[in-house]
Amino acid sequence: MSDLVTSVSEQKRPQLHKLIDQLPAEELELVERLLARLEMDRLWKEVREGFSQDWASGQYEHLDEVISEVRRDLQQHVA
Repeated sequence: MSDLVTSVSEQKRPQLHKLIDQLPAEELELVERLLARLEMDRLWKEVREGFSQDWASGQYEHLDEVISEVRRDLQQHVA
């Protein structure tokens, strides 16, 4: 089934490129912002999944201690 979805998606690419090529310049900025937002959302989802996996594996067990230690060090450097 995913091969079918991939095939259909690949068939849409040339059509989307053609539509973008035909857009007036003022609408291209909107398309660019939309694509940037989609990319940002996709990347944020990947980052969240990574943090969730790290959290579940116990990699942040001592996070509160580390933050407290860093804050103490920073306060000593400022004082």
